Amino acid sequence: MDYEFLIDDVLKKITLEKKEGRYVVTDDDLTHEADIQYISPGVISILIEQKSFRVYLGKDNSKRYVCVQGHNFTVQESTDESGSAHAGVEGSQEDKLVVKAPMPGKVIKVYVKENEEVRKNQTLAIVEAMKMENEIKSSIDGSVKKIHVSAGDLVDSEKPLIELENKK
Repeated sequence: MDYEFLIDDVLKKITLEKKEGRYVVTDDDLTHEADIQYISPGVISILIEQKSFRVYLGKDNSKRYVCVQGHNFTVQESTDESGSAHAGVEGSQEDKLVVKAPMPGKVIKVYVKENEEVRKNQTLAIVEAMKMENEIKSSIDGSVKKIHVSAGDLVDSEKPLIELENKK
């Protein structure tokens, strides 16, 4: 997946691929393999070239805050001349229609059924990850097109949980 972000007002482009449980990160002409582990909500551990980094994440609307080894960064979606945000797949309309878990975990409960009307911020499901229950919410007003999981399923952060469609 290709991503484009402003990091402290500098445009950065990266490619992120998941291969055999590891991530391949390409930034400009540099490519690194990374092992990424979720420690707790908002905290991840990244191992790159035998060096371990603890990364703290926070978010506020369209901005994300990242702290790595005492260095703080502000990350936000880049915008084009019209002011429209874009960040690779992450910011696309299609991404709003495919609901994914924030991290690998276990589906505890699914609150909706296919063809059911949903409203923005309505809880669709609960996924337990790192001993925390995460509410998975709708990003749009619309309806449930397809449910891919049921209670008890183990899920990866890349696996679609629920597909939504816009209100017609």
